[in-house]
Amino acid sequence: MPRRTLSKILPSQAQIKRRWFLRPFRAVLHDPALWATHRRNVLRAVAAGILIGFIPFPIHTALAGVVAVMMRMNLPVAILTSWLSNPLTFGPIYYGAYRVGLLVLGMPPDDGTIEFTAAGIAEDMGRAWKPLLVGCAICGVSIAGASYFALNRAWIYLARRRFHRRDVERRRA
Repeated sequence: MPRRTLSKILPSQAQIKRRWFLRPFRAVLHDPALWATHRRNVLRAVAAGILIGFIPFPIHTALAGVVAVMMRMNLPVAILTSWLSNPLTFGPIYYGAYRVGLLVLGMPPDDGTIEFTAAGIAEDMGRAWKPLLVGCAICGVSIAGASYFALNRAWIYLARRRFHRRDVERRRA
C-alpha cells in the first residue's frame, strides 16, 4: 500500500525529465534507483531529506538532489522531505535547535535583546552560530533517525497487514 500510494503521488521520471531547468542533468536522471519506491530506498531518502532540512542555509533542495543522486536514493522523496524547513517552519525549527545547542553546550540563553546595527547583528550571530549548528546537527540526526525507524515499522506493519488480508481472502475462496 505505501509503495502504490507513493507511485501515485510522486511525479514520474518522464515528467521530471521534461522540466526545462533539469535538462543539464538528464544524463544523471536515467538511474532507476532514483525513482525506486521500495522501502529501503524511500526510507533512506526520507532520513536524508530531514537531515538536510536541518542545515541552516538556504540550499536544501539542491543539496537533497545532489545527495540523492550520489547515494542512489529516491530523488523526489529526498527533495520533498528536505522542504520540512520552509518559510513557515524555519523559525520554530531553528529556534528549537538553537535551544538544544545551548542546553548541550551548557551556555546561558541570550537576554533576548537585539541591536539592529551591523555591529550588533554581527555580535549576536557570533554568539549564536555555535549553539545553532550543534543543535541543528543533534536535532537533524535524532529526528531523521526516529523518522527512519518509525516509518520502517509503519511500512512493515502495513505490508504484513496487506499480506494477512490477502491470505485470509485466499482461504475463503
